[in-house]
Amino acid sequence: MIKSTIAILGLFFLFSCSSNDCRKVPDVSQIDIALNVKRLEQEMFKLQDKNEVLTFLNTNSGFANAFLGASAYPHDSLLASQLLKLVSDPHIDTLYQQTVKEYGDFEDVEQAFEEAFKNVKYHFNSFEAPKIQTAITGLSSDLYVSDSLIIIGLDYFLGDEARFKPDLPQYMLRRYNKDYLIPSTLLLLSKQYNVTNLQQNSMLTDMIYYGKAYYFVEKMLPCAADSLIIGYTAEEVEGAYFNAGTVWSHFIENELLYETSPFIKTKYLEERPKTPEISNKAPGRIGVWLGLQIVRSYMKENPEVTMPQLMQDTDVQKIFTRSKYKPTDQ
Repeated sequence: MIKSTIAILGLFFLFSCSSNDCRKVPDVSQIDIALNVKRLEQEMFKLQDKNEVLTFLNTNSGFANAFLGASAYPHDSLLASQLLKLVSDPHIDTLYQQTVKEYGDFEDVEQAFEEAFKNVKYHFNSFEAPKIQTAITGLSSDLYVSDSLIIIGLDYFLGDEARFKPDLPQYMLRRYNKDYLIPSTLLLLSKQYNVTNLQQNSMLTDMIYYGKAYYFVEKMLPCAADSLIIGYTAEEVEGAYFNAGTVWSHFIENELLYETSPFIKTKYLEERPKTPEISNKAPGRIGVWLGLQIVRSYMKENPEVTMPQLMQDTDVQKIFTRSKYKPTDQ
């Protein structure tokens, strides 16, 4: 059976799934979002001395604590010295200049955030848009997301044209560009709504948790392609759909859904370029992709379930059973 699985999965990248049409879009035209955006990098590169840096850090304590690790410094002056050194570094200035070129006009990003936040507000009425701050840290931090503050390390999201890039493998590095900025932020934002049972540690529990997280991103960006939601290339998405039945058979035949071994779960859920246990053509995190398909199927089969109800639901067995998920190869 394994040999035939590998043979079939050799067709990854060669066939396409159904097209990514814009999903059902809610009417959010009457929802008001007060977007608060602060371009910290523009302030940072105007700092001239330690006193100015200290004032900047005191004014932006959230950034200092969340992004610069202020609590790890015994005294503010040490952090101020480090930040002044950073903004005086010609290599970092190169990053800054590239950031100005890519994100000097931030209007399109702001509009996209506003639309996404309207969708969050539509589904979660208590939602209040977090403040958004942008910065450059010399590729030391990429994203921080809480219910009140989002900080974006823009130098992480410069894409292929960046002079200096994050020290990451290529299969992860390709997600650090402008197109993935908002999907990545929303994925982290989903954590405040996504409830799971910490007493359960099966593969299925983790799959459903990740599935709900990516489904959240999908609902907040209803016109985004699957590749932007899940972080696969377009070819990987097409291959996953085409071979969904074979991938599913691998999970069932190897009794993976209720597997609790962290070592085994990591092979199917964590970052890897491929999932060679299935095929060298199967993308990494294939269990996460399956989790999204299960959650999608569950919501389709149970249209009365709201987004808040889904995100709060910890009964993974119920979600799995009522999803009626049973794919076949296309």
